[in-house]
Amino acid sequence: MDISKYKGIYLQEARTHLAEIESGLLSLEKDPSQKDVLDALFRHYHSIKGMSASMGYTPVMRLAHAEEDLLDKLRSGKLSLNSSMATALLKCLDALRELTDRVERDEPLDVEITPLIDELTASVGGGSAPAATQPPAASVAPQPKTEALRLSEVMKVEGSVFDDLLATVGDLFMALSSFKALSHSSRSIEIKEGVHVLGKSISTIHKNILSARMLPLEDLIAGLPRVVRDLTSGSGKEVSLTSEGMDISLDRAILEGLASPLVHIIRNAVDHGIESAQERVECGKLSVGAIKIKAYTRRDRAVIEISDDGRGINRERLRKKAAERGLSAERLASMPDRELLKLVCMPGLSTADKVTGTSGRGVGMDVVKDSVEALGGALGIESAEGKGTKIIMELPRTTSITKVLIVSIGPEQFLLPISKIERVIETGKDDIGGGVFSFEGVQVPVVPLAELFGIAEKARPGATLILVDAGPILGAGQHLAALKVDDFGDEIDAYVKPLLPPISKLWGATGLTIMGDGRPVFLLDVQQIISKAAGA
Repeated sequence: MDISKYKGIYLQEARTHLAEIESGLLSLEKDPSQKDVLDALFRHYHSIKGMSASMGYTPVMRLAHAEEDLLDKLRSGKLSLNSSMATALLKCLDALRELTDRVERDEPLDVEITPLIDELTASVGGGSAPAATQPPAASVAPQPKTEALRLSEVMKVEGSVFDDLLATVGDLFMALSSFKALSHSSRSIEIKEGVHVLGKSISTIHKNILSARMLPLEDLIAGLPRVVRDLTSGSGKEVSLTSEGMDISLDRAILEGLASPLVHIIRNAVDHGIESAQERVECGKLSVGAIKIKAYTRRDRAVIEISDDGRGINRERLRKKAAERGLSAERLASMPDRELLKLVCMPGLSTADKVTGTSGRGVGMDVVKDSVEALGGALGIESAEGKGTKIIMELPRTTSITKVLIVSIGPEQFLLPISKIERVIETGKDDIGGGVFSFEGVQVPVVPLAELFGIAEKARPGATLILVDAGPILGAGQHLAALKVDDFGDEIDAYVKPLLPPISKLWGATGLTIMGDGRPVFLLDVQQIISKAAGA
């Protein structure tokens, strides 16, 4: 695992601890009886030791460990602080600072720390380090620099600050749309050039803010091994959890929204999917079940797959449970497999034989589906009986500012995310036969948005088709769908605001933006639209 990307966090944390250590040592030297200061100093040294060991900074870890040992004896009452100890601890503090500076400069950590550790040991007896161990002055950590004070290049910033900054940039994008509309009607080269430069500057600010908000997926899944451990405890099941591609970064807001769905999916895999160790052996499987989380990118979106090698979804049991929830036998019999599997997302539907402390109440996959779609994503399910189940989540990597294409349906305008568009095609209506369009030898289903939305379309001889990536909705081997619109316009950067009550559950839309002329325009939810058109 590449840990170099955590260096900035390490430096910030280490320098915070070192500053607290200096303050604590100076206070303790005046009054060695301060138990709370001793406890705090021990924790600071312990934290530096653990962080440095994780990062592979061995000299820092060794020195912090030696100081931690001395602090442990001081706080337990085995020793009392004397001036020799305080001096030795402060010298070690200067060495820790020098080592931290070298980490920041990517220089070798070749500061000689053995004499410092010897001096710590000797100070316990009130003496000094043995003469034989005294090294040349050049190899010992430099004396503290008193001619200048310096701040760290790394800063801690509350996440809410970036949320506010992103919202402000969104307002700037909306204002920019107004300026662009005005510049189109202006003949002034200076105005057009000014708007262009303003747009580039706003885009740069947006890019930098997004990079600060991006976090690796591994930060989120770090707690899942404990979840698996707790779920399998006393259940007679053994489960291993592996991951791949966890270095993919997503916006913090996306990761926060993904936390609950991930736990639900893992819980379902352990409770419903993975068999007991004995049952697995009888089926010819390894006694230890396997759950794997795999992440990869598709264009500017992230795809996260959670698969298990358990028993899979029993279709007949699923049909029976769905019938109990009111679905007709005729509809269930004619359902495509991908649509049938998505019935596990029906509220209140559960295939569990019994209710446990963690499952069986029909609450889980419906929450997952709602959460993923609320993030602007799509959910897919694949399952083979006796072999396992795979849950596929396709999600945007960032939020709020989205490149979109303006499309017209009758008198109304809507937005489509550029990340989902494969091609825009002008064609004749005769080329659309039986609700499909032939594109490069592939029969692509056509979704007439005017008909779906109940809007009267414009009378025109041709048709405009927006070919979009349908994700996992249409099943394996079919990733394209064609959205039929009346016309299309500009590609713009839109600040998309989430839908709030009373329109938060509005079908077919995932957000809205305010155009330059003040009109609200909805961003269409491509997955939801295709899913409804396909009957899924």
